[in-house]
Parts: sequence; structure tokens; C-alpha cells
Amino acid sequence: MSRWFRIALLNLLAAGIIGALLRVVYITELPFIRFRPWLHGHSHTALLGWLFIGVAVVLLHDGGRGGLSRGVRWLLTGLQAAVAAMLISFPLQGYGAVSITASTVHLVLAFALLRHIWHASAEWPAAGSRLLARIAMAMFGLSTLGILAIGPIIALGLQGKEIYYWSVQFFLHFQFNGWFWFAAMAIGARWAERTGFSLRLDALTILLWVVSAVLTYALAIAWSEPHPGVFATVSVAVALQAWAAVRTLRMLQRLRSQAYERFPPWARILIGVALVSMAMKVLVQAAVAVPAVAVMAFTIRHYVMGFIHMNTLGTMTTLLLAYAITYGWWTTDRPMVRAGLFLLVAGIIGSELLLFAQGTLFWAGWGMMPGHYWHLAIASALMPAGVALLLAARSRRSTGTAAS
Repeated sequence: MSRWFRIALLNLLAAGIIGALLRVVYITELPFIRFRPWLHGHSHTALLGWLFIGVAVVLLHDGGRGGLSRGVRWLLTGLQAAVAAMLISFPLQGYGAVSITASTVHLVLAFALLRHIWHASAEWPAAGSRLLARIAMAMFGLSTLGILAIGPIIALGLQGKEIYYWSVQFFLHFQFNGWFWFAAMAIGARWAERTGFSLRLDALTILLWVVSAVLTYALAIAWSEPHPGVFATVSVAVALQAWAAVRTLRMLQRLRSQAYERFPPWARILIGVALVSMAMKVLVQAAVAVPAVAVMAFTIRHYVMGFIHMNTLGTMTTLLLAYAITYGWWTTDRPMVRAGLFLLVAGIIGSELLLFAQGTLFWAGWGMMPGHYWHLAIASALMPAGVALLLAARSRRSTGTAAS
């Protein structure tokens, strides 16, 4: 199981290297890079290669109680082959025959793999991790409607129109705010169930999270359609989301001291970063309920990229690595592992601070920070450097329930 997690982490390494190169483009010309196609290669490899495969492996691992059947291994192999094809084809051709075919194959295989996870979760508590995991998978299915709509939209000659961007945002919204968000909660709830903690969200809190996840899609529409009804929907959505967050936080605080003792030190750090990122995500979306802030948030690219990376890196990447450390896939008594984690976390936090700080300066009309793109390139380079150290460090199997 840990071998497949490392393969997923290889995808993060590739995405991180491309991301760092895309930062360098703002400093000096790199003749071999066409920005938009390479950006597609970066985003697809990170989202579909690292996060999707990483989350799937963690859910299937189930704290050492799960396993990989021959069919699941073949599905993972096919998914990784599709990711490799996207990694190569997007920089070369952008959206072309190979990249579109690979994306389609990945989508089909992803549904097949989620079917296995759905059945595996049948043994989990119905009102706990099973419900959260299945909501996550339902949100994944819902997100794909945005992708499926793109073909007809293009056929009708509407590419470049608002509806085209709404369909892309539909996919991204329900990936970040649905599939990954509920998967993160399912991973945490399942850990609590295995270790004997009472960490079960009540029905109202789960309902609030689901309804707010659906309604906050209005945020993606607000920037191009600033209708009062849209902002009214956004206001309701963020209020429900804030209510759900407060209820969840109160429950987590009751178990803080007990859970703290169960995690290795570096796992605590990573979980802390994940929880702060999740809280910041709720606060940022609440702020965007203000019309003037919404326009600012969606028109300043630094804010958009900062928010995306807050979800993918600040929340999901740190959470998955915390899981890997907790279950002995890496042991932090090794200097190379600690150095890799330090560089990765420093890169995540540093790049987030730089993106949001520069975005705020743009909004205030104060221009560019001196050396901003150099600083951003360095922060971005820290992340693949940290991942490379983790991959170079040999894992050591731990004893007890953490072993896999």
C-alpha cells in the first residue's frame, strides 16, 4: 500500500517541478515552456495523480485493515498510466487527442476505483466515516457533470462564454469543496473510530456541510453575474458553512488533548497546518460573500492561486502525509525525512503568505513587492525539493496497528 502512496507522491514531485518552472518564467524566459499547456500538465498531475490516487490509497488502506485486490492494483496501474500520459501530452499539445483521451480514461477508471471504495466502506459505521466517505464519492460524481458539459458547450460554439467557465468551475468547486473536503473528514472520522474516540459529526452538522457545499458554488458565478439573488445565495451558503465549522470545531476541541497524544510530533504539525488551512478556507469564503470582496477575489490571480493551493497543499497534502507518518510509511527519526517535511511545509506556508500578501498589495494599489517573483520561485522550489527528500528516504515499517 505504501508503495502506491509513493507513486502518487512521485506525481506531486513532477507537478511541483513544473510549478517551480512556471514561477521562473516570470523571472526569465524559458524557451521550452509554453505557459498554458504546462500549467494544464501541472494541475492535472497534481489533482488527478497526487491527490486522487493519494486519497484513494488512504481510504483503501483503512489504517492497515484494508488491502489491494488484484483488480484494484490494475485500476491503480491504469490510473497512473493515464496520469503519465497527461503529464507528457499536456505540455506538448495542450488539450489535444492524447491529453483528452488520457483524461477520459482516468475519469472512467476513477469511477471504477470509487466503486471498490464504496463497497469497502460498507463495514464502516453507517452514521460516521461511511456516510462521510460516500458523500465525498457522490460529490466526485457530481463534479464530473461540469466536465461532461464542456463537450456540448464547445459544440454549440459557446467556448469562451460565461457558461463554459461556469462548467469548469463546477468541476473544480465540487472537487475541492465536495470530494476532497468530505474525504478529509472521512479520513479523520475513520481514524477516530479505529482508535476508540467518539468523533462523530451529528446529522445536522453533516447536513450543513452538504448544503453549504452545494450553495457555495454561487461564489463561482458571482464574479461574472453580480446579481443580488446570487449574492443572497452566497450569503446563505457561507452562513451555513460557518455554522457547520463552529459545530465541528467545538467537537474537535473536546478531543484535542486525547488525540494529541496519539500522533507523532511531525504528524501533529502537519495536521495543525491542515486544520488552519481548513479554517482559513471557511473564513475566505465568508469574506467573499461581500460583493466588493468577491470581485476582488476572483479578478486578482494571486488570490485565486492562493485559495487553490490552500486546498490542495495546505489541507489535503499535509493531511495525507500526516496519515503516512502516523502509520509508519515514513519515520521521522531520520534526518532526511525531517528535512523533507520541513522544506515542504516551509514552501507551502511561504508561497501562501507571498500569494495573499501580493494580492492584497495589488488590491490596495501599492504595486509589486521588491523581488516578489524571485521569492515566490524559491518558495515553490522548496516543495519539490522536500518531496524529493521524502522519496529518497527509505521507509521503515513500524510495529502495531500503524504498520501496513
